[in-house]
Amino acid sequence: MLYADYPSADTITKQKAYLAGQIKQLSSDMTLFKRVYRHTFIFAKEKDQKALPKDTAVVYWDLLFKSPGKPWVTSSTNWIEMWIEFLGAKWNKSVNKDMWNQTFEFFLKTMEDETLGFWSEDGAWPGVIDDFVAYVKEKRGDVPDSMETD
Repeated sequence: MLYADYPSADTITKQKAYLAGQIKQLSSDMTLFKRVYRHTFIFAKEKDQKALPKDTAVVYWDLLFKSPGKPWVTSSTNWIEMWIEFLGAKWNKSVNKDMWNQTFEFFLKTMEDETLGFWSEDGAWPGVIDDFVAYVKEKRGDVPDSMETD
């Protein structure tokens, strides 16, 4: 989202117009949204830090996953609300780059399958995502049909 991508943004007025156009596209252009999302982590952290404080990450997630960004909401679940609630109740650590990026991947998957059918205990998701899935299932009252026993 550099002004070099828009060579005629040589005045403040043109730059404002360019940014306004980009903001309008955030919710519909997934390539743009992903670029903004990934850059946000780099932008938000201190130069000498490898992670974001949880509170800082939550502020940016709240901005990115609501309008004019890409709302993280499906027909049965307000994912961003639940994610922030979960982090406040259950997560006391900072947010590293892997967690930041995997949250984006989880967002994409939940937007395609809100039932969490893609998720598996044996999957390669970070522990925080596994814990979030358990939290969501408990909140939604998702109970397995039968318990597996060994």
